[in-house]
Amino acid sequence: MPRPIDWGLIGALAATAGSGGLGNLTITNWVRDKGFGMGAKVGAIPSAIGGTEIVLSHVGKIFEINRENLARWKEWMRYVHADQIWVWGVFCFLGMFLNVNLATHIVPHGTDMQGLGAGAYQAKYLAERVWPGFWFVTLFTGFWLLFKTQLGNTDILVRTVTDALWMSNKKLRDWKHSAIQRIYYGILVIFSIWGALAIRAASPLRLFTILANVAGIVMVIGGVQIFLVNRRFLPREIRAPMWREGLLWLCVLFYAFFSFFVIRSLIWK
Repeated sequence: MPRPIDWGLIGALAATAGSGGLGNLTITNWVRDKGFGMGAKVGAIPSAIGGTEIVLSHVGKIFEINRENLARWKEWMRYVHADQIWVWGVFCFLGMFLNVNLATHIVPHGTDMQGLGAGAYQAKYLAERVWPGFWFVTLFTGFWLLFKTQLGNTDILVRTVTDALWMSNKKLRDWKHSAIQRIYYGILVIFSIWGALAIRAASPLRLFTILANVAGIVMVIGGVQIFLVNRRFLPREIRAPMWREGLLWLCVLFYAFFSFFVIRSLIWK
């Protein structure tokens, strides 16, 4: 590896190889709001316009432990495994693996990709070395992926802050004008304005590196929190087995390793 090691860039790769940070931790919010499983029993964040007034529980709900419900639980877990291991895990890995290798092959080594044109390098060299039509195809595909990802990331951040406020602040829940959708869309407006201003604060690569490493720290905190919450609130019958909890702690240590070196590089620069 080149010296000195750019721990910020390596930490960014580690934190975004899948979804990263809040993205991984907020998938359950979408499941809840779609009404899947016990989500149908706890409410959801309603739409901004129209829709039904839905009261969102701030504590959730656990099903009664019996043979029939446990059978349904195991069926749900089969869907989760198929989605997270095969659809998400394997194909996400293949997508990252092929894309990174393609970029490494066509973009000359040492190319400075920190400017505003960072997203166009792959299109430029594919058009020059393979087929001119790849200029438009690559740019359009990249735009669509990043646009969709940004919409999802914005929702994830706003959704997480909204849920944290709703669960932790009784005054907000009791305030008659504090329907959760007003909190959600109010925060969305504030974050959107802030994002439009902050995007000029640094180069795209620099902003991405900062965001990704914050996501890595979130994964450390989130992993510990998941362990404690599951141990405290879930019945033993549906609690994760010890080997899965062990993998969770390995995940925590993995992200803690990169977070430590990133923070150290900032302090002792």
